[in-house]
Amino acid sequence: MKPSAPENEDRMQMLVARYPELITDGDGDLLLIKREQAISDAEGGYGRWSLDHLLVTRDAIPVLVELKRAVDTRLRREVVGQMLDYAANATAYWQAGRVAESFEQTARLEGNNAEQLLSEFIGERDAAEFWDQVDANFTAGRIKLVFVADEIPRELARVVEFLNEQMRADVRAVELRWFADDSGVETLSPRIIGETERAAATKRQSRTLEPLTVDGWIKQHIAPMGEIAAAGAQGFTRCVEEVGGEVLVARQQGSVIASTRSDDGRPIYLMHLWPSRSGISFSLRWLYKRPSLADEGVRQGLLDALKDVVGTLTTENLRGFPSFQPGVLADQTVQRKFVVWLRDAFEIARRAV
Repeated sequence: MKPSAPENEDRMQMLVARYPELITDGDGDLLLIKREQAISDAEGGYGRWSLDHLLVTRDAIPVLVELKRAVDTRLRREVVGQMLDYAANATAYWQAGRVAESFEQTARLEGNNAEQLLSEFIGERDAAEFWDQVDANFTAGRIKLVFVADEIPRELARVVEFLNEQMRADVRAVELRWFADDSGVETLSPRIIGETERAAATKRQSRTLEPLTVDGWIKQHIAPMGEIAAAGAQGFTRCVEEVGGEVLVARQQGSVIASTRSDDGRPIYLMHLWPSRSGISFSLRWLYKRPSLADEGVRQGLLDALKDVVGTLTTENLRGFPSFQPGVLADQTVQRKFVVWLRDAFEIARRAV
């Protein structure tokens, strides 16, 4: 085998998509979400940029990957700014459920069963809980940035190590050395760059989240939007508890969940209160596969009834996250109507058939 080089960037992308283990380190296996993932630079905007690969770890950490060949002069400077643009805007404007939708789209295009692929990757874990955690990690900036090239310049290696020590996100570079023989057989030898003992210790500490109550979560994430938003968020939690639901902070603290239990004891995540202006969602993305909500007419009826209570929603997608702003529930009259809707929605969601 002799030292070689990839014939083009698309060849590199294809191999990393097919064999993501080439770029993994201590995180273990990676699940490909999508190649050329669009990233917006405004809330509700269209994709301004295209990320080479989006993957996730088994711990639900999003992994953003950008590839360049060593002959590409942008590898030394522009790629760093490019990746930081992606990370900053993805964490600011990412919409709940988008990662799961991208994964299903990729599986469908490749003729695969998305549910089976995910089950093989996460084992016995609940799929909705896993994707919730992915969204929560994105929102909180708990992500991983990976630069991949067939040769990593010293300048880029130093920048990667510096960023990894300074940022909440994990930052790595992976050098994929290319080798080939006369018959065209290729071998790739990966080398991970960027991990330092000091950075590793800092990341371990930052991953340990302090316990947070629902009131504490609202104070941290909703109160900065103003008194009306905070009052509406508090009203939301009271309404859920009034109809016998449970209100809890998600494990990675990315949302507050309004949940109940099905007849067989499994959790049902009916609604989410998201940070910032993402609002309160009727989480149909996790509900439409339940037997009692499989019929589109049932979901449409609940959606229309919710609109009658809270007004216009962000989407009419019966498999999405139609949402409204928490401030709507600051009004006591709206709260009373919302309680009636919640009671009906929980009752339908709990049914086995």
